[in-house]
Amino acid sequence: MVALYRKWRSRSFADLVGQEHVVRTLRNAVRQHRIAHAYLFTGPRGTGKTSMARILAKAVNCLDPQDGNPCDRCEMCVASNEGRVLDVIEIDAASNTSVDNVRELRERVAYAAGEGRYKVYIIDEVHRLSGAAFDAFLKTLEEPPPHVIFVFASTEPHKVPETIASRCQRFDFRRHTLIDMLGRLTYVCEQEHLRVSEDALRLMALHAHGSLRDALGLLDQVAAYTEGEIDDSDVRSALGLAEATLVGELTECLLKPELGVGLMAFQRFVDGGGDSRQLTRQLVEYWQALLLRATGVRVDEIAYDPALAGFFEEHTRRIGGPRLVAALRALTDQEFGSRFNVPASLAFEVAYVEAGASIQEQSIKLPTFSPPTQQPSGAPPVEERTLKDPVIRQDSPPSPPEPSLPVPPPGASLAGASIETAWDTIVASMRAKSPSLQALLRSGYPMKTQDGEITIGFPYDFHLGRFAEVKNRKMLEQVVAEVTGASYRVSCVRTTLEEIRSLRGPVGAQEDDGFIEEVTERLREFHSRELGNGRS
Repeated sequence: MVALYRKWRSRSFADLVGQEHVVRTLRNAVRQHRIAHAYLFTGPRGTGKTSMARILAKAVNCLDPQDGNPCDRCEMCVASNEGRVLDVIEIDAASNTSVDNVRELRERVAYAAGEGRYKVYIIDEVHRLSGAAFDAFLKTLEEPPPHVIFVFASTEPHKVPETIASRCQRFDFRRHTLIDMLGRLTYVCEQEHLRVSEDALRLMALHAHGSLRDALGLLDQVAAYTEGEIDDSDVRSALGLAEATLVGELTECLLKPELGVGLMAFQRFVDGGGDSRQLTRQLVEYWQALLLRATGVRVDEIAYDPALAGFFEEHTRRIGGPRLVAALRALTDQEFGSRFNVPASLAFEVAYVEAGASIQEQSIKLPTFSPPTQQPSGAPPVEERTLKDPVIRQDSPPSPPEPSLPVPPPGASLAGASIETAWDTIVASMRAKSPSLQALLRSGYPMKTQDGEITIGFPYDFHLGRFAEVKNRKMLEQVVAEVTGASYRVSCVRTTLEEIRSLRGPVGAQEDDGFIEEVTERLREFHSRELGNGRS
């Protein structure tokens, strides 16, 4: 049985989905007989580069073109559809990289076309050619025979030498939009007599990430997995996706915050055979959608799992942009190399805890903003309130604001200033190096500065442990040097919140309920137990 993406590959300019800017130019070129001798098609995989190259080859050799389109009826078009045209030569540059391969091609170029008007060479992944092969190709490209057309395709155009690219007409292929893919998937399902729900189609299009070929491949896979009508649960099972409700629940636990509840839900998912990396991708995609909504993008232009619609409206109402950015940084910043003998799930767990820490830090330190919403007529505007915002009774006078000191901007120079004076700037400047480390550094404070060494106290073991790592400590030393203009060694010790407050004064360390330390200790105990039972 032929794969769907091959069976439903576009056969004419009119049939090609998306890429209207390319279609219009090439159709006009065929109609007006203004064919270039070389083209460079660039863009992500699955966006139609090779299909467009084949359509162009068919159009230039068609015996009866229709307004620039191949007629699909003449002898040349039929032969092209059946893949038996000798004058269309497709070469995979990944397996023909040497200069000898290019020399052989140059010898074949000299011969005239056998059947059609043009010999068309389609060279896929052209960036894989060696430097010597490109040099050998250059002379042919400078003075090609009039009967030859070269079409180069590449997903990495920056690797194509400028001497080659400058001699081609370049066309950049875009990722397919969600609407384009839904339309094509619906059409293919109708032609194949497949019954697929709208949510299932949307989910397949979402996880194809702009590649129509991948979307048709997913449809093929799910159709083979399912008997009868296909719904979104079939897509999740076939693709190994986590239930959408789990993503919503994990987000809810981040906001409350109830990280322990969220991590227990995650552990049940892993125990059931779930892939922690796949869940991380789903969580990041959902938070990316929330971020887009927070910046004012229309809901119908945002791609997210349709089963999360109920959560989506609620979460966009409650989460401001700065907290979304902080959580996304934490979720995408965690990685453990192969040199660490740790469970595969630990990366998710640490990222999840850091995301919770970042959200709570941002709810205290930064203003939040919400997407524009329409208020009911005559109703007063509703202000967003974070979990740690105090509730002020209307019959009580507001409390006077706490005194605060101006914090210099990140990257400011305070040469000659004491470490204590420069500390807020040091913390702010750490963000450019690592947002997650900056969030942890806020809880610390310099306890002592003596003989070129700074002793920084941290009230929690998790924070202390991260800065005990050599690379993180070196990063902090670099930030200190950039801000103060002097070199210091950094050492870290365990202290208490009370001692930090006594040193720092009224603008002391932000309140922290210790949830990071508690969760970290539980994770350490859990993994120690599981590794001891041989379940790593």
